[in-house]
Amino acid sequence: MRFVSYGIQLYNFFLSNKKIFLYLPLGLYWILIFVLTSIPGSSIPKVLGGVDKIKHFGAYFVLAFLLNFALQIQNRYPLISKKSILFTFLITLFYGLFDEVHQIFIPGRYFDLWDLLADVVGSVVGIFLVKIIISNYKNENNL
Repeated sequence: MRFVSYGIQLYNFFLSNKKIFLYLPLGLYWILIFVLTSIPGSSIPKVLGGVDKIKHFGAYFVLAFLLNFALQIQNRYPLISKKSILFTFLITLFYGLFDEVHQIFIPGRYFDLWDLLADVVGSVVGIFLVKIIISNYKNENNL
């Protein structure tokens, strides 16, 4: 339960500082993903021993986590906030697909369906981690 308590503290922190600590990191992280996937295949540094699917899972886990939090706590569009899981899933799915197609045009890179699957699985895990954190926050605060 200690994890849930930290999640609630994180949620409160993001609510009170969402522009600086959520929207800005989300935008910068999204740019970082695009830049890293635009690097030619021969220039890619070997990180995590070259375990490509873990990198895809991790990248989209973080993207979905940040995006779902951002969509969930934004106040401008109530439907998007209410359906943040669906919107986050669709956005990350289509971005993952775009990213794989984009890599066809990068020397030494290619479209890989398994990479897309790792993106989707990472997104789903990130989405549901946010759901767990927010559900526990709402339960603990009787919302």
